[in-house]
Amino acid sequence: MKKPKTITEKPAAKVKVEHPIVNLATKAMPNQANPDKKIPKKAKVVAPKPVTATPEMTISERVGMTAGSIWHYLTENGATPVAKLLRELTEEEKIIQRSIGWLAQEDKITLDVIGRVEIIALKE
Repeated sequence: MKKPKTITEKPAAKVKVEHPIVNLATKAMPNQANPDKKIPKKAKVVAPKPVTATPEMTISERVGMTAGSIWHYLTENGATPVAKLLRELTEEEKIIQRSIGWLAQEDKITLDVIGRVEIIALKE
């Protein structure tokens, strides 16, 4: 005997139901201080003290100070070419040249030319 044909229904395809996306507006909550966290305090800004203007040295004062620097340099290093002296000292070249003239006028140094090199030395 044959089995009676039974009609079976195919299961219906499952349909996904999509729900519309809803943007929920959240209320902005004020920041509440957490008692556990300590907020560092800002350092107090201290106004700088006014700088008093230091008077500029006059040219004659600079020449005198540089003459002293030359004298000390020659005491420590002995006879030196003028070109080397110009490189070693931090003062402007024209001030150094004037200081050499000052020392020469006061008869504190000797200037000798060896070949094409000027040598400056203290008088003994």
